[in-house]
Amino acid sequence: MPLPIPSLLIEFILFGPLGDRRLLQDSPILGDVWIKFGKEPGKAVDLLIVPCATLNAGAVANVLCDAVYTEPSDTEDRAHLACLQGFVAATLSFEQMMKILVPKTKWWVDQRFTEDKEARMTEKVHPFRGRRNDELLNLFGEIFETAKKWRFEPDNPSLQSLKPGDRLAALTGLLLWAGKAGGEERPVAEQTRYVLERAENEIKKICETYEQTRAEMFEQQKEDPLIWQIALNRPAMPAMTRSIPSVKADAAKSLFKVNCKDITWAVIDSGIDAEHPAFWTPDDKPECRVKRSFDFRNFMKIVSLGNLKDNIRRENAKVLLDDENNLLEKPANAEKDLRMLAEGARNRNPIRWDIIEKFVEIDKRTRPVTSHGTHVAGIIGANKEATRQKMDRNSDDFADGMCPEIRLYDFRVLGTDLRQTEFAIIAALQYIRHLNDADNFYTIHGANLSLSIPHDVRNFACGSTPICNECTRLSDSGVVVVAAAGNHGHKSFQTSDGAYDLYTAFSITDPGNADAVITVGSTHGFWPHTYGVSYFSSRGPTGDGRIKPDLLAPGERIRAPLRDNAWGDLDGTSMAAPHVSGAAAMLMARYPEFIGKSRRIKEILCKNATDLGRERTFQGHGMLDVLRAFQSI
Repeated sequence: MPLPIPSLLIEFILFGPLGDRRLLQDSPILGDVWIKFGKEPGKAVDLLIVPCATLNAGAVANVLCDAVYTEPSDTEDRAHLACLQGFVAATLSFEQMMKILVPKTKWWVDQRFTEDKEARMTEKVHPFRGRRNDELLNLFGEIFETAKKWRFEPDNPSLQSLKPGDRLAALTGLLLWAGKAGGEERPVAEQTRYVLERAENEIKKICETYEQTRAEMFEQQKEDPLIWQIALNRPAMPAMTRSIPSVKADAAKSLFKVNCKDITWAVIDSGIDAEHPAFWTPDDKPECRVKRSFDFRNFMKIVSLGNLKDNIRRENAKVLLDDENNLLEKPANAEKDLRMLAEGARNRNPIRWDIIEKFVEIDKRTRPVTSHGTHVAGIIGANKEATRQKMDRNSDDFADGMCPEIRLYDFRVLGTDLRQTEFAIIAALQYIRHLNDADNFYTIHGANLSLSIPHDVRNFACGSTPICNECTRLSDSGVVVVAAAGNHGHKSFQTSDGAYDLYTAFSITDPGNADAVITVGSTHGFWPHTYGVSYFSSRGPTGDGRIKPDLLAPGERIRAPLRDNAWGDLDGTSMAAPHVSGAAAMLMARYPEFIGKSRRIKEILCKNATDLGRERTFQGHGMLDVLRAFQSI
């Protein structure tokens, strides 16, 4: 197996020791990408590529396509390439990333012509410039020796005197070598020593591997830059009794005669159990209020540029048409459709959502893989009376959600292991915009994202990650976007001196870092003034100094529907967010003039929240108060 590189060692080479860390991210490859490749140096990693501002994602994918799909492969780590509006997703090894992507970045191109003598005189040499063998050996040896002293000697040396480009060169050589070196994973301190000792012994091989790749990178460079940034296609996970009176939604509904039957909300989650009686109407002729269901978990196979190749297209079609996927209507000629999508991407054509729809719309009766999405949807729109009628009994479990008449759209992006990629979620967000644009009115009025993507503040400004930017675009189009703050407000740390529990600032997760999103933290279900902010609820401020979360809502032991006609309690900011989604839907139902004015709705809800007397970075504007929001208008 490849030799794992501890993340602490990678961070030291990139940024220096913790006590002397002044360097910022220099390369277009974000820090968590280096760390991910360090964990499994020889394996392919899912990446999100951000094109330069003036370029179409299809145009970038078109240039990358031939390099990525150089030859047929039946290996598990086959390279993949796909594109959406504004983003390109790729599954590449570290060596492929360095050879194919990096030479096409603006960072590389801006420094490309600095190998000449005039540039050397001004010291503006390319970070990956050619060096004499002895010069390269000395540079890499100095970095590895300093890293060894930093980790195991008390004087804590610094690498501040070395240029960022030299650090990147050494780290590149180390990861290229580690992917082929072989070795076992040990405890962190032991693994660091083992890696550095082996690196010192095999430094000539590291230098040779680096120099060979460096030369090929210069052969792959382009006249004009294509790529701005290379990020991880990050995994998402859920942000995990009678809470409606706590936010005064019942009082507002009764006093203002609110009915949300004309409002539709998207639940981007693990799926809604549309057979659950809580999502039906309590009529003589019951109707399911889950209007449509879409499964985006295989989205990359649908839009893969690999579908230009017969063997890959055949394999992807087989996966997509599997009976377990329960497509609403299977495409008559799936391979032809997949090829058409791939050719459209290469030709920079607009995304053909009409074709994609055939591969993502599923029978809404399809059983979801977990109960999480059903529970979230129930907090927004469960109907107690419909449940009682269909199950022919009363129960203390049955309760109305925030909007018992609301219509729901089911977007499935979380799988059986409760994880999925950022790319699939971005695709779902773009499809919502497409639905609204196609009908020329708001088919979907709001979206709830009770999911969590941890954000590394060293990568780039909070609120500007790919998923945050896409949420901002959706909000700017008039759709209300509500997101969970995350459940990272409290962490346990294991050190050599023992275990420690700490509250963590700057722990808001994406897409909650987006400014336009209504980010929701958690409080107690019915005693919020006594218990304040839930211990697990993520804290602000954001990495760039903005107040988050925006609001608090009940998120502890919330009773709502589960799969298979069950009801039960779940905890988390995942449960808090749908309370705010319901409040926003109620405002639009009572005041249709607010439809399409997502920022105004956020302003009303935030300004009329109840102050719980807690720190602003814990509680934001305070506890959601639906009645006060209505009374303020």
